[in-house]
Amino acid sequence: MTAPDHALVRTYLTDVERATTTLDPTRRAELLADLREHIEVSLAEAGTRDDATVRGVLAQLGDPAAIAASALAEAPPAPGAPEPERLRTRLTILVLAASGPLTLFGGPLAMVAAAAAGLYLLSTSTRWTARQKLKGGALTLALPLLLLIGFVAGAGRIGIMELLLLLLLNVLLPVLGARLLWKAARTGPATAGVAAQA
Repeated sequence: MTAPDHALVRTYLTDVERATTTLDPTRRAELLADLREHIEVSLAEAGTRDDATVRGVLAQLGDPAAIAASALAEAPPAPGAPEPERLRTRLTILVLAASGPLTLFGGPLAMVAAAAAGLYLLSTSTRWTARQKLKGGALTLALPLLLLIGFVAGAGRIGIMELLLLLLLNVLLPVLGARLLWKAARTGPATAGVAAQA
């Protein structure tokens, strides 16, 4: 009986295989082949393949989770988001950042169109967590929407200083919201934990 045919060895290698699913397939196959070879050589040197000897050899190798963690730590970093996802992220941020200034230059209709497009892109993206989407979206769109409501409800009652302040904030807050989303996107989802919350 070869080492991989032993039930304890099969279980051990299966545990390593499960724990390294995110590893490059070629590197994963090499790791498993190296482990099999090491186990085979160690058992040949021991001269016996009873359960106690197999357990001793596997204990010397270490915990499967620790081996997997070590292999994953040594693996080259995974490539960044695919280009279409990067383009979508940039487009989302650009559209949301433009929603405030569009109120000034394109009027309320342009702002509503940009806000709707930005919210759609943001809500369907996997790049941010739900919390990041809420914070970035609220910061980006709150003031343009309030300004729009203010213009519709009572434009005649706003003084020139209040209007200038609102217009300035209307440009600054969407840019700050877009910057927050940009920083969050650069630090990564969509990593596993982040992606899971999105």
